[in-house]
Amino acid sequence: MLTGRRAWLGTAVTGGFLVLLLLTFDFSDTRAALAGANYAYIAPAVLIYLGSLYLRAFRWRYLLNPFVSASTKRLFPVVLVGYMTNGVLPMRLGEVVQSYYLSTREPVRTTTAFATLLIERVFDGLALLFFIALSALFLPIPGLADRISESADLDLWVVVLLVVFPFLFFFGLMVLAGTKPSIFLAAAGWTSRRLPFRIGQSIADAAARFFAGFEGLHRPRRLLGVFLQSLPIWIGVLATYVLVGVTFDLHNEFDNIGLMVVVMLAVMATSHLASSVPSSQGAIGPFEFIAVLTLVFMGAPSGVATAFALIVHVTMLLPPIVAGAVHLAGRHVSLKQLAAASTNEVVLDFPTT
Repeated sequence: MLTGRRAWLGTAVTGGFLVLLLLTFDFSDTRAALAGANYAYIAPAVLIYLGSLYLRAFRWRYLLNPFVSASTKRLFPVVLVGYMTNGVLPMRLGEVVQSYYLSTREPVRTTTAFATLLIERVFDGLALLFFIALSALFLPIPGLADRISESADLDLWVVVLLVVFPFLFFFGLMVLAGTKPSIFLAAAGWTSRRLPFRIGQSIADAAARFFAGFEGLHRPRRLLGVFLQSLPIWIGVLATYVLVGVTFDLHNEFDNIGLMVVVMLAVMATSHLASSVPSSQGAIGPFEFIAVLTLVFMGAPSGVATAFALIVHVTMLLPPIVAGAVHLAGRHVSLKQLAAASTNEVVLDFPTT
């Protein structure tokens, strides 16, 4: 029932964004842009993107280090499985599956691993906000914010609040959880005592394991370490965007290659922030809509912008889906069973053996 409701909600979000995109969609121009592209740049773009996922495994190793000593090489396929799941299942279930799958390979509980992934996602958001601020030194980002608010029929302050507030709010909660976990554990204990003993005890134990995942976040050095390790990840993603942009000759749409790179930085940041909205498989809809809107606002033709958004999204979606599926097939693991077991484990955290 939970999965069905998540799927319907994700489909509704995606449908809304796709309608907005189709209102400005020019099929003939997009088809011409797709036909005239030089796809020789896609292969290196895929390799660089997979490299950025390997850097994610490296950062995850750093976050998991207080709980388990796992090599980047062993964590990489787990990351691929998480990204594969987000690509084929709705509502960002990949984080849930990734956490559970790690617990089947390493001596760490699902809830603790899930907490570390939440830390990653918050720092991803902070890195993207940093890149937007950086691009604002060269591009009319305030005007872009106005354009997005008009397209979404929302006041500008609402758009800014929706984009900035969640990451800052959860960052504050994480630091508080790392500094004063007793506050959250006391709240979990109060809740557990008002439930039947077995359920209450399971919730209290799960809460203890979950908040343990925020260990060390009260130390500025650790916070800075996670942030600095996030930057090369997104620089790799930026390189993927630039290569796909060259595929469609976008460097000729701007004054110089440097300006094109800055534009790609803004497109990357806005489209990935839009992807953080829970939606259907692979964030299809929000990603394309915001990527096209940003690129058109910066001066690219609508058809080229749409073709670029479609291809860059496929370039990032397909490789981890294929690699994750090959990995699971080699281990004779079914994604359907893995997803079902993952949801059960994270929600209830009952032992699975």
